[in-house]
Formats: sequence, structure tokens, C-alpha cells
Amino acid sequence: MKTSAAGLAAIRSHEGERLTAYQDSVGVWTVGVGHTTAAGPPTVKKGMRITATESAEILARDLGAVEADVNRLVKVPISQNQFDALVSLVFNIGTPSFQKSTLLKALNSRDYQKAADQFLVWNKGTVKGRKVAIKGLTDRRQKERAQFLAADGGKVTPETWNAPKPVPSENKAKETVAFVQARLWELGYTEVGSRDPKTGAFDGQLGKMTKTAILAFRNENDLPLSDTIDDGLLIALGQAKPRELPRNDAAPAEVRKAAPEVKTNWLAKIGAAVVAIPAAVGAFFDGILGNISAARGYVDPLKDMVGDVPGWVWLVGVAAVAGGLYLVARHGEQKGIEAYAAGERR
Repeated sequence: MKTSAAGLAAIRSHEGERLTAYQDSVGVWTVGVGHTTAAGPPTVKKGMRITATESAEILARDLGAVEADVNRLVKVPISQNQFDALVSLVFNIGTPSFQKSTLLKALNSRDYQKAADQFLVWNKGTVKGRKVAIKGLTDRRQKERAQFLAADGGKVTPETWNAPKPVPSENKAKETVAFVQARLWELGYTEVGSRDPKTGAFDGQLGKMTKTAILAFRNENDLPLSDTIDDGLLIALGQAKPRELPRNDAAPAEVRKAAPEVKTNWLAKIGAAVVAIPAAVGAFFDGILGNISAARGYVDPLKDMVGDVPGWVWLVGVAAVAGGLYLVARHGEQKGIEAYAAGERR
């Protein structure tokens, strides 16, 4: 079995993610999503810094080892929620402790209730040489126990951390939508809805920006194109790595294909140039070289239409307007390309 998207969300919530090394509640140097030296490379030291991409790679590697251990040590059938809860626990306490635990013995004896209750035992840490209960660990074990006991298929909530049900795009189930928004944001899709700058919480509204981000994620991860939140999307979100940004090497044609407004500005720029250049040339010939018969034939029909106003004046006006549109379109095209390269526009 593999950890589900909801299981990954729970672990990230329990552990948090910090790209600069810090000491956890018992003084162990930690980085990324709960990574310590005991879990394997890289060695975590004071002052260590990693990127978001490195953090995702480390987490995938750490969880892969934990998942293998849980699959190897558990000998009885378990649900997805039970597996997720066990992975979260083992990720925190380590395989050697889990292997010797009463929890594992109870579980392999098919005493699922006793195994669930044993989660609460693992709430202590060593502080100044003494084993003491730590509130953060107590809260985490209560959530993992609830997750272990919950039936598969419920909503993601702080109380149960169940796997979310598939919901159609018009469904405004805020917990599920907020989970998807948060995960998309972590992966580099930065325009996913309103985000509280203090708490980092998303609004849970399936609006235009969130739907656009879902479509972009599906397109980049070979999923069926839709703005629907379903199991396929949730699983892919849980397994995906952060997007590689900036995309400075993206060809203009690629950007125009991915970002419709860039293509629109590009076409507007070409259209404005097609109008502005002949108008400017016509104005030049009529105003500066009015004695040339070819130029007279170009502008006289226009002059006949507008009366006494010289044709070159009108052509200058047309050229000025078209030139302004050209500059605006070119600016919009450039801004769109820059936003695409930075990941602000997908």
C-alpha cells in the first residue's frame, strides 16, 4: 500500500514544512517535513537550508522507507486510513520502536481497538533526561487514533483526517477545496484563491482561479482535462513534486500555447503592426513627398471622403492609434511571458 493524498496532507499538517533546519520539541535537528538524520541522508545540521523541491524529494524518500516497513511488519488486512495513520506514527517514532510495540502485536492479533488505543501511548519525549508527555504529541496521537478508527471515504477534517470523497466542480465542500488549494500552492500553483496571510489558510471556494489551477495541474500531470476534484486528482496531488521554476527556457510558441492571453496579445501586436506601418508610410508619402503620383493615388480617395482635412493627418492618427495598440499588446505579451516563467501564470 501507499500513503493516500489525505494521509500526506495529515503528515504535512502534523510535521509542518520548514526549509531551514530547526530543533523539534525534544531538541532533534529537523528540516523539511519532519526529516531528521536518523531517517537517512541528508544529515541535518544547524544552519542547513534546502529548497522546496529538495524537501519534496526527501519526504518521498523517507515515506517510501516507512511504507515498506509498515507493509512488511503488518500481517493483517488494514484499510487505507489505518495504513495512513500507521505511516504517520512510524514516520514520527521510527521503525525499531514500532517493531517492538504493543500496538503492532495487538494489530497482528486482530485486536484493532487495542491497537488504536495504543497510539495514545506514544505521546512522550525526553526533556532534560526525563520522559514527559508533550502536548503537541498528545494532539497528534489523538488525530492518528481517530484516523485509524475512521471508515474510509469520509471528508478531510481536523478530527478524522479521512480521505476526501470525490466532489463535482460545483460542490463547495470547503474542507476538500481548501485541501486542494493548499496542495496546489505547495506545488507552485500560486494563484489558487484567497489565502489568509497570517494563518496560511485558503478560502475553500472553488472559484475561477482554483479551477484554472486544477486544469493546469491536470494538463501538466497527464490527467483528464477537467476542473473536477476526484480521486485521480487527489492521488496525483499527493504524489506530485513541486513544479520546476522559473521556466526561462520556455519558447515563445510554447508560452502562447499554454497561456491564451499571451497569444491574444501576440496576435493584437501583429494586427497593430499591419495597420500602423502602411499608415505611417502613407502619411510620409502624402505629407513629405506629396508630388509623387503613386503617393497621391494612395491617399486621394481618403482625402475626398474627409473633405478639407489632409489625408496625411488622418493617416498619422491611424498610425498613432495602431502604434499605441502595438505597444500595449507587446507589453501585455511580455508580462504574460514573465508571469509564465515565474509560475504566476500557468
